[in-house]
Amino acid sequence: MKAEIYSITYRIPLTDAQQAKLDRKWPDGEPFISYEKIDSLLEPLPVGDVYWSHRTGQFLYFTVHGDDIEGTVAEVIERLEDKLGKH
Repeated sequence: MKAEIYSITYRIPLTDAQQAKLDRKWPDGEPFISYEKIDSLLEPLPVGDVYWSHRTGQFLYFTVHGDDIEGTVAEVIERLEDKLGKH
């Protein structure tokens, strides 16, 4: 038997501006950018467990599954930068 890597959890450091976008809330207290919105942004990529919180520092966490982990990570970063900005 041989074990292979199938999924890896990553964390991306967020800039102050990116974190501020994720922290924005509607007047009713709901997040302006929800987990569901980020999940739909990343579809159909094999990505799950997307998470960010001010309690974990300025990081966004996600798990990549599948055979092309590096390619998927690059696509995730590109899509997040398009949504949140690069800086």
